[in-house]
Amino acid sequence: MTSYKLNEEKMYADIDEGIAIIINSETGIYYGMNAFATQVYENIEKGISTEKILSAIKEIPSVPDTLEDNFNLFVNIMVQKGILIPAIESNEEIKISSNLALDEKFIIELKEYSDAQELLLADPIHELKEAENTNKAAV
Repeated sequence: MTSYKLNEEKMYADIDEGIAIIINSETGIYYGMNAFATQVYENIEKGISTEKILSAIKEIPSVPDTLEDNFNLFVNIMVQKGILIPAIESNEEIKISSNLALDEKFIIELKEYSDAQELLLADPIHELKEAENTNKAAV
């Protein structure tokens, strides 16, 4: 079974009104998800295995044939971008809304944005984090 968690060393995630935004504090690139993808991400981030999550989604009526490929692409991109890192599997309960899945036509969407890089990298919190890392490296 494959489980993941948020790479908290370089990523910051916030979920507001059912929509996730994840910011890479090293690059200033941020990622946005639609509501169904956010729900999938929340389950992944809890350490629930991707196999169990995919299986639960497949139980919802009217699942399109493309779901598994879309799900795997979503997970693989988040791993490649360094958003997710391997984790120990948890026994948390899977929470997937069949109504939300149907409303969003089972689309699991992750979008990448670089339009605020300069602003995000100029953030004093980012500078403090860099200073902490430099101090750790100097010790």
